[in-house]
Amino acid sequence: MFKRVPVVGVDGKPLMPTTPRKARLLIKDGLAKPRRNKLGLFYIQMTRPVGEEIQPLSLAVDPGAKYDGVAVASHRQVEIRAMAFLPDDVPKKMDARRNLRRARRYRNTPRRPARFDNRKRDGYWLAPTQRSKVETRLKVVRELCMVYPVRLIVTEDVRYNHYRFRDGKYFSTVEIGKTLTYREYRKLAVLKLVEVADTDAWREKFGLQKQTDKKWEQVPATHANDAVAMLIGVTGCQNADAPFYVWRRLQYARRSLHRQNPQKGGIRPRFGGTANGGFFRKGDWVEAEKAGKTYRGWVCGLPTDISKVLGIADADGKRIGHFSPRKARLLARSTGFSWKLAV
Repeated sequence: MFKRVPVVGVDGKPLMPTTPRKARLLIKDGLAKPRRNKLGLFYIQMTRPVGEEIQPLSLAVDPGAKYDGVAVASHRQVEIRAMAFLPDDVPKKMDARRNLRRARRYRNTPRRPARFDNRKRDGYWLAPTQRSKVETRLKVVRELCMVYPVRLIVTEDVRYNHYRFRDGKYFSTVEIGKTLTYREYRKLAVLKLVEVADTDAWREKFGLQKQTDKKWEQVPATHANDAVAMLIGVTGCQNADAPFYVWRRLQYARRSLHRQNPQKGGIRPRFGGTANGGFFRKGDWVEAEKAGKTYRGWVCGLPTDISKVLGIADADGKRIGHFSPRKARLLARSTGFSWKLAV
């Protein structure tokens, strides 16, 4: 597998990637400093001015209703492949918030007045469930453009004839927000739209696998290969064997006014939040030790008056276990994403 390390200049301008060996030598000689972006990608930042001659890179996005495929390539090889999990918990949270708000209106408790009939939507409006997906997709693209000199963004222009066919509910989820997405893409680089049929033809021509079932599996064949096919078809790069990452937006309970169900004595205590006044916060990337073994993960539970332990989850959001805060070490503050190198 061919792997290269992104490089940025003293002023943060992205430069051409380099090999891991050269990156280690630059750090050892004090010519560069190690860095990590919000997607967990390791890169180096030069401490002295260097030449800024670059070979423009291209970025491809295969948009989906629940998962996105992403890839970055130069004119020679693919630099990185990735699969991004889009948030799917927003509708349930919106329903829970609505039910709690309506229930407070029937109780003798402080609440805001009803404002559902005096709203005015200015500009380009998106529902919160769709906006969360669009913002996650844009954040991934922006973070990649900050460490790679991307000059061309290639994406599938998803279109579906909803008048003729009635089974395109997932296509409608991808179509919503295209205007905002394309507008933000054009601020970063030149945008090129590709038809779905072209992606399929390129994938078959270059012999890239496509997995049509179990789309949640974290393998390149589910979504990333579509992005790679677009890059090979547009830029003509050859080597498609690149590291494969999985990115997932962190999901945790936000701070709410009270719990949904009353506790003992009819009390509804406050619930949720990402901080409780301690050193660690939810979403922090930490390293913890337990029973002689070292684990790395993201904080998902904070110490309380009852429980003094720290909950840590892996990149898939599954709890690893409870650890003592004294045996946990902070690696990075929360960036809103979890990551792992799958292949």
